[in-house]
Amino acid sequence: MPRLAHGIKVAFRVGFDRVVEVLKSIGEATSIYFEVLSTKPRVALFIGEKYFFRAKNYLVATTVVVERRDGVEVKIVAGGGRESFLDLFDLGASRDYSRMILDKLRDALGVAPDNVIEVHYLKAEDSMKLWSSA
Repeated sequence: MPRLAHGIKVAFRVGFDRVVEVLKSIGEATSIYFEVLSTKPRVALFIGEKYFFRAKNYLVATTVVVERRDGVEVKIVAGGGRESFLDLFDLGASRDYSRMILDKLRDALGVAPDNVIEVHYLKAEDSMKLWSSA
């Protein structure tokens, strides 16, 4: 059964603090939770929620920012919205939600992302496509 989730991984050649500050201002990315972890490399976690009429439900998006030597890596996974086990598609809502966050981040930073990887109908077996390489 396909999963109603969409994952995106990108790189931005900007500083960690700048990306975190921009994401804090994006309500769709932070309406539930955000935290900057005390780790090396630095990691920030954001969780947001948005209602999608076409999915007839709320979807949740998790955004992870990882500090890298030459910028940051950003991962966005959006999904949810299933009313029953018979719901086999969300009419692109999870894809649009993850892209909405990415587009707002890109526009606010004024920088295009590098190395864009997208996984449609994300499931656990496919998550390695979004794993960090270093």
